[in-house]
Parts: sequence; structure tokens; C-alpha cells
Amino acid sequence: MIFARIILGHLHTHPELVDQVDAIIPMPAYLEPHQARKGNDHTGYVIERAMLEDDEGLPFVLDPPLIQKTRATPRMRDTGSLAERQIAARLLYTALSVPDPARVRGRRFMVYDDVFTAGSSLNAVAMRLKGSGAEKVYGLTLARAQWR
Repeated sequence: MIFARIILGHLHTHPELVDQVDAIIPMPAYLEPHQARKGNDHTGYVIERAMLEDDEGLPFVLDPPLIQKTRATPRMRDTGSLAERQIAARLLYTALSVPDPARVRGRRFMVYDDVFTAGSSLNAVAMRLKGSGAEKVYGLTLARAQWR
């Protein structure tokens, strides 16, 4: 809930950021069919909380998702080298799907993720969205981590 309030506070005090996007979406996460959404998909949960608390009508889009992760991939935080990170990013890119490209074509997106390290995940999502016709993709993260 605190993360959602931080995002809302930032976006409400910087309306110029919101003016540049048509939709604010979470970093796609893969959940096994038996997993419940809340508690397992932290970026989706943060956006969901922000939607509930937003009283200004920010363009959050959660359901149906504009981009989906279709299978599990290696976690970036588990990579130890640039080569491993590049492999994980390629695997992530191939696991991403845009179910309805017409909803993406010509639009501008802000993708929320909790932590930015080297940008590999955000880059893979941006490439998939742009490959489906998105005009622009921006990133919004809560924290910046040092890459080892």
C-alpha cells in the first residue's frame, strides 16, 4: 500500500509525466495457474492499489492486460554477469505476448516496476510493446539498485 501511495504522490505532483502516456501498466509477471494474484504479483498489486486510491483518474490499465508474460523465465536478480543478464532478457522477450495489438498500436505506455537495476526487463517489455505498434514506452520504478 505504501508503494502505491508513493507512485500516486509522484504522478500527482508531476502531471507532465502522465500527460505523456495513454496507459500506466505493471511489469508483466508470470503466475502459475494455481497462484493467487494478490501477494504473488507485486507490481500488479501495487498498480491495483494505486487504482483503488486514485481520485484523479490516472490512466491505469490492469485488466485485461495489454502485455502478458506467458511462462516463467530466469529472474534478473539471479544473474551474475552481463552475459547471463542478456540471456535472461532474450528469454523474457520471447515469453512476452501482446494479446490484442490493436489496443497497443499508436499508444504511449508507462510501465511500472519495483526496482530498476540494469534495465534489461524494462527494455524487453518496451521492445515487445513497440514491436506490437506502441509509439513510446517509459519506465517508472520505485527504486534504483546497484548492479553487481
